[in-house]
Amino acid sequence: MDLRKEILKKRDLLSPAEIKNLSKKVHEKLLTLPPYSGSRLPLLFYSFRSEVGTHSLIKRRLDAGEPVALPRTLVARKKLECYLVESFEQLIPGAFSIMEPDPARCHRVKPEKLDVVIVPGSVFDRRGGRFGYGGGFYDRFLSKDAPKAVRIALAFSFQVLDNEIPVAPHDQFMDYIVTEREAIVCHGRKQKG
Repeated sequence: MDLRKEILKKRDLLSPAEIKNLSKKVHEKLLTLPPYSGSRLPLLFYSFRSEVGTHSLIKRRLDAGEPVALPRTLVARKKLECYLVESFEQLIPGAFSIMEPDPARCHRVKPEKLDVVIVPGSVFDRRGGRFGYGGGFYDRFLSKDAPKAVRIALAFSFQVLDNEIPVAPHDQFMDYIVTEREAIVCHGRKQKG
């Protein structure tokens, strides 16, 4: 999709310093958002390339002794599995070379135990519409495995468009989108369902 490529190209032009600086501002907004600040067991993603950084968010929970889950991507089954992570040493390179939990060293978590899912993506709109990266892993996971969890997307402000993006029927809406500028409360999921 052209829109996805265009936004990802723009994101890939950010320098590591810009990503770090903008991510820190996203974190400040996320940490004051009640669904996240009060979450018992959130699923975070391990950021990759030019995504909003999540490593310090994961570290913050680990250092505080708070539970955190990370996904493992099962490409052949087109599915995400969740594992409780207690240290970065329990991570190994997985699908798409992204670090993910080593199933031999981490406890698997039932998705219904998650109260928040932190979601990556390429393009969003203000009602909570989302384009991922084309694999549909999070759409399937949110609709089938964790439909009750609060969905919070992390993005840089230029990834959020004022115009509605042309989502497909299977595309899942977000409840919140947190950028370096604002925490957007989305209403698309309520209208859809």
